Amino acid sequence: MTTNLMVIKERKRQNPFLPADPSDFGFEVGESIDPQIVVTNPRITLYCLDHANQQALFVENPAGVDLSQAPFFYHAQYENTVNLYSVSYDTLHELAKDITLDSHRLIFVYSTGRSGSTLVGAALNAVDGVVGISEPDVFTQLVTFRDFGGSNKDEISALVDSCMKLQCKPTEQIPYPIAWAVKFRSFSIELGDLLYEHFPDSKNIFLYRDAESWMQSAGRAFVEDGDSVETRTFFQWWFSTLVPSIARHVSENGPLLSIAALGAHSWLAVMERYLELHDNGVPFMAFRFEDIKSARTEAVKKIIEYCGLSNVDMEAVYSSLERDSQTDSPIAQEILAGRDFKLSDQHRADLAQALVKHPVIQDGHLVVPSTWVKE
Repeated sequence: MTTNLMVIKERKRQNPFLPADPSDFGFEVGESIDPQIVVTNPRITLYCLDHANQQALFVENPAGVDLSQAPFFYHAQYENTVNLYSVSYDTLHELAKDITLDSHRLIFVYSTGRSGSTLVGAALNAVDGVVGISEPDVFTQLVTFRDFGGSNKDEISALVDSCMKLQCKPTEQIPYPIAWAVKFRSFSIELGDLLYEHFPDSKNIFLYRDAESWMQSAGRAFVEDGDSVETRTFFQWWFSTLVPSIARHVSENGPLLSIAALGAHSWLAVMERYLELHDNGVPFMAFRFEDIKSARTEAVKKIIEYCGLSNVDMEAVYSSLERDSQTDSPIAQEILAGRDFKLSDQHRADLAQALVKHPVIQDGHLVVPSTWVKE
C-alpha cells in the first residue's frame, strides 16, 4: 500500500471559496510511511483528491485545533496544516474495507446554500458526542469528477464510499463520537444517490429558500463587483464543473450567462435534484429558510428529533443559534453588513426566464415534498 509524507514547499491557495485542490500546496514526495496513520491519528483528516494522479491528500493539524468548530472545514484544514500525506486510491480503498461505518450514525445536511445550513450544522455540532464536518471538499470535488452522463458512476461510487469512511473518524476532542453531521456545499446533492446507496440509514436534511431571496443573499455574499464580464466568466467556468445544466450550456458553446442566469441555473439544479432523489425513495426532512428564521428553536428541535438524538442538552443547542455560525470566515455577518447588493429588474427578468424554461420547476416559491410545517 502506497502512502508518503509529503514535503510542503509553499502554500498557494488564493480563493477561499474554490474547492480544496492539490494545487493549494507546492510539495515534493517524501518518505514512505505506514498508511494506517491516516486512520489512527485523530489530527489527520482527508483534505482533497488528486484525481489526475489517483491519490488522496490528507492534512495534519496541530494538537488542540478543533475542525468541527470551523464554519468551513476545508478552509480550517488548509490554514492549520503542518503535514501533508498522499495515499494512493488503491490504498484508500484498502483502508476503507477495514472500516465499518454504521449509517445510522450519519446525518447529511444538503441545501441550496444561503439557507441556514451552516447554522443547522453548528446546532447539530453542539450536541454532545456529535462531530460536525462543515463542507468537506472531497465531496465537492467528486461532483466535478463525475460524468453527468453516468459513464464513470462505479468509480465515483467507490470513492464516495471510501472517502466518507475515512472522513468520519474520532477526533482529538471527541474520541467516541455518537454521530457525524456532514454539511455539504450545495453542489454535493448531485452525489445524493450514491451516498444513499452506501449509507441507506443516514438521516437526510434538506434546507432551501425561495429563488429570489436566495439570489439576493448569494449575490451579497459572493458578488462584490456587480455583473462584470470577469465575474460572469469566472462563475460560468466554475459552475460548469458542478451544475449539469451549465455544463451542457458550455459544451454547446452557449453565450456567457448573466450572474442572475447562473444563479438561477444553480438554484434550479439543486431543487430539481432534491425532487429526483425524493421521488426515487431517498428519505428526507426538508426545511424552508423562512421557517427556520421565524421559528428557530422549533425547527432545530424537530431536526434533533428527526436525527434520533436523545438526552440532548437543548439549552446548549439553542445557545449555538445565538452566534454567527460563519464567524471568522469571509462571509461573516459583520463583513456582509458592509455590502449592498440589490437585484435589478434585469436580474429578476433573467430569473423569471429560467423558471419559464425549466421543464419541472416554474415557481420560485416552490414548497418541496417532506417540508416541515410548524404546528
